[in-house]
Amino acid sequence: MLLQIDHTTEYRYRRTVGLTPHLLRFHPRGVPGLRILRSELRIHPVDHSLRWSLDAEGNVLGMATFPGESDLLRIESSLLLEQRITNPFDFLIEGRAIRLPLSYDDRERQFLAPFLQPSDPGSAKEVMMLLEPFLRGISAKDSTLDFLTAFNRAIPALFRYSLRHEPGVQSAEETITRREGTCRDFAHLFIESARSAGLAARYVGGYLCSSPGTLEENHTHAWCEVYLPGAGWRGFDPTNGILADAHHVAVATSPTAGDIPPVEGSYCGEGDLLEAHDVVIRARELIPGEEEAA
Repeated sequence: MLLQIDHTTEYRYRRTVGLTPHLLRFHPRGVPGLRILRSELRIHPVDHSLRWSLDAEGNVLGMATFPGESDLLRIESSLLLEQRITNPFDFLIEGRAIRLPLSYDDRERQFLAPFLQPSDPGSAKEVMMLLEPFLRGISAKDSTLDFLTAFNRAIPALFRYSLRHEPGVQSAEETITRREGTCRDFAHLFIESARSAGLAARYVGGYLCSSPGTLEENHTHAWCEVYLPGAGWRGFDPTNGILADAHHVAVATSPTAGDIPPVEGSYCGEGDLLEAHDVVIRARELIPGEEEAA
């Protein structure tokens, strides 16, 4: 399966401004079965320097620095990917993880500590009330995977999806009370719920590519991963109620929801100099035999 992802971010200013160093998150994380066939990054102004590194999470992080001034910042990323693993259930869980409460060994607990501690303690009561039917009520499941998939499927059935371009993530309590949220809100809710059930979970930012023949509007997407001994990190997309599959392309992960945007930076000057901020994303599966021009 071939996936094509084109992502353009553009900032236009009322006059020339100085640009602070910008962090860029476009390069997909290395995962089994995913092969990068082509990766291009074009930046305006052309007078810039770009350095690459790995952050503490192992995400590929670019840092662009700009010595001069400009009234336009444009960042264009183009990716052609080959996805070889298409079955999201192609994994085995160790016996100690088949049923809740899951048992992590000492080494795992040391590494997974940031992903086990709830980051939204003010929502703990509401989260446990939401979880109760899935842990001990009529929807309770015998196995860890059944619990996760049942709760994952329930979120789009219980909550309404809404699009919000402003940065930030609702608390789990807000999402439960409002019964609506964005993909990052649902990812945060799922992470807090999984951690409350004793499962290590982390936030994932990336793309959800559309299938051939669909006319979906593309955006960046957020979901989460749960660490299951034997299977490793496994993705769950609570916005759509599915496991992360071949159409999900993970770019970065974080213990905390919403803090890994594709572009992170600012400019020097008054606060009203930003005239426009446009983002255009096209992320799709290519039909057999198709390959887009470079």
